[in-house]
Amino acid sequence: MKLKYLFLLFLALGCKRAIKNEEQVITNQDLINFGAPDITKNTNVITKADLLGFWVGDFEADIPEAEAEKLSKRDSLYYFNTVKRITFAIDKIEGHSIEGHSVLSGNIAKFKGTCSDQEDEFRIVVDELGTSSTNGKFELYIQKNDTTLLGKWVADSKRAVPIHTRKLNLTKRFFKYDPEYELVNSFRNVLKSKMMEEEYEDVDSLGNPIKDTYEEQAYFSTTEAIYKLNPSKEVFTNEQVENLAKADIYILRNLIFARHGYTFRDKQLRSYFEQQSWYIPVKSDIQAELTKVEKKNIALLLRYEKNAKEYYDVFGR
Repeated sequence: MKLKYLFLLFLALGCKRAIKNEEQVITNQDLINFGAPDITKNTNVITKADLLGFWVGDFEADIPEAEAEKLSKRDSLYYFNTVKRITFAIDKIEGHSIEGHSVLSGNIAKFKGTCSDQEDEFRIVVDELGTSSTNGKFELYIQKNDTTLLGKWVADSKRAVPIHTRKLNLTKRFFKYDPEYELVNSFRNVLKSKMMEEEYEDVDSLGNPIKDTYEEQAYFSTTEAIYKLNPSKEVFTNEQVENLAKADIYILRNLIFARHGYTFRDKQLRSYFEQQSWYIPVKSDIQAELTKVEKKNIALLLRYEKNAKEYYDVFGR
């Protein structure tokens, strides 16, 4: 019984570490959990009730080109900040009053304001709540019987954020956890690389065999293994994990969180999962929703991730 308790404790701590190994940790607990709104199935907005639910899409920088150029020179990760994916969740509408929350870059912010029913469109104006210096105002509109919510976000303080004006292009999405969601491309951390010495065989001008070496830049990147293993469906064995590249382990572990709608703070990880059409960031805490299979795999993957080999030769293994 004692061993069983220790194993469960290990799983719980492993899952907690798995989420808290990113750049930041959310500490404002009252912003984390929200009840699911009563969402209509209409994607064409005809009534105010059709606005309820998750609106997902681009949160794109809308600043002069000269200003953007200056920012890109100062910030090596500017590309990842230019276009982000935002979830604009409308939770409640009563009369002209509207409430909800946004999910962006691992942060969840409540908002509140008005929703006006005009002759041919609905217009939404809301302010982000709380004391964060990065808060701002959303001004959005959608034509009646249309499917696209358009508008802009303007920061309350231009000094608090490098990009203080953004435009939004959102469509209504329906979040669903599915353990079969697949990855469609590989992951490469462009800021994490190492020069590797590679050996090759050739022949000289006389036809004699020779061996030589050359240097090649190897990136922290995944292999084909991420398409062959499913961390939500099968309990992994030591043999399956022990020879994986570190990036493979990293992505397979975070694939579990992405399937549950976890919103990533790490910029490159977030950018990677936003390339998956099924990914909708809606939550900052998914620990209670992890399955037994996923908890076991997270614990196992974490054990091997620490000491896994980070770089392999450019030709793979």
